[in-house]
Amino acid sequence: MCGPTLSRWHWLFAFIIVTNVPSTLAEGPLFQQFFPGWDGLIKGYLNESCSDQLAEYNKDPMGEGKWKVIDCLFDDPFSETRKAEAAAAALTLGLAPMVLQTIGPSTSETSLLFTRRPLLALLLAISSPWPRNPDDNAIYTDSTDPAIPTKIFTESLLWFEPMVLLVEYALALGAAANVALLAYQLGHWAFFMSANNVNDPVWWTYCSFLIHLIGILGIFLRFRLGESNGVFDTETAKMHWFQRWSYHEFRPAAYNNKDNDTNNMNGSPKEKKKKNLLTLKTRKWSEKRWNHWITLLSVLATWTLSIAPTLQVLMGTIMLSGSLLTNQADARNCLFRYVCSAIVARALLSFELTYLTRVVDPKDRKDMKDPEEGERENSEKTMRTQERHVLLTETSF
Repeated sequence: MCGPTLSRWHWLFAFIIVTNVPSTLAEGPLFQQFFPGWDGLIKGYLNESCSDQLAEYNKDPMGEGKWKVIDCLFDDPFSETRKAEAAAAALTLGLAPMVLQTIGPSTSETSLLFTRRPLLALLLAISSPWPRNPDDNAIYTDSTDPAIPTKIFTESLLWFEPMVLLVEYALALGAAANVALLAYQLGHWAFFMSANNVNDPVWWTYCSFLIHLIGILGIFLRFRLGESNGVFDTETAKMHWFQRWSYHEFRPAAYNNKDNDTNNMNGSPKEKKKKNLLTLKTRKWSEKRWNHWITLLSVLATWTLSIAPTLQVLMGTIMLSGSLLTNQADARNCLFRYVCSAIVARALLSFELTYLTRVVDPKDRKDMKDPEEGERENSEKTMRTQERHVLLTETSF
């Protein structure tokens, strides 16, 4: 992984942002439409009792007119029952960030998936408005043992692989579109005391996408790509980088081992070196003249990721708990829609990472040692304290 390698994906970042953010940033005044539960009720109140205040607001949407409309609604037309229901809806929405953070993926998971399937990783990042705090030790050091053997997929019918791929992207696109639509609806159909305009919920939603991007930058700064040998090299060595990206992006992780089974580590050392494995190794920036700047940037990214998800939850709680014109049923529907997107993102990431990663600790895997390397055993012990090996199947940058 290197700077030029990361720059290859700027077009992908731009595509995701351009196709998602503008569609949800459409300008428009408040009080034009509401969630279905109270849409007719509030519109009737506005036309009958608050028409003067609404006209004043429409003349200056950025002024204080919106508060006069709210005061008019809550002073007379809204009954005490409606006010209590609005308070319950605000409580339901306010609890959403904390609850969904425990369900959604972490920045470590989306960053690791990005190394092989960047488009899918970015779609899942959009589907997670409240990412969990990174847990690099669990992601990069915990071994995985798939409940469904790889051969179940690789020995299945030819049409099964494209079907798995289609289901993955259909779910990921649906989850991302659901979150984008919710951002638009919360901005235009609801009213939040802490929001200054209709676009605030959109900016708040895509702050989480920025957090995931910082996590991706962090993994590029911390790790480099180890040596690779195997059938993957012969298949893609002469491909353009876009062809290599397509080769990996549209291939589920469960189908990586059709030619070489990475879990079978038996055989001579020479045969093991031919296994279709790639390794993420800790970068040694001390070898570079500009190591101080890179080290500072890496530390800054790590520090940002340690607090950004918590701040995102705090900001989301403050904003959503200030809902005023949403009833309990609509608030519950919004919460369930967020939960569905988070569950989809979590499920797809778990499926991919289960077949994508496996940790090898050289000191515990003596069968992987080349007898000729006995003389370098002492130096390898020193390197183990500085380097963590994450074996990925068919990853390319």
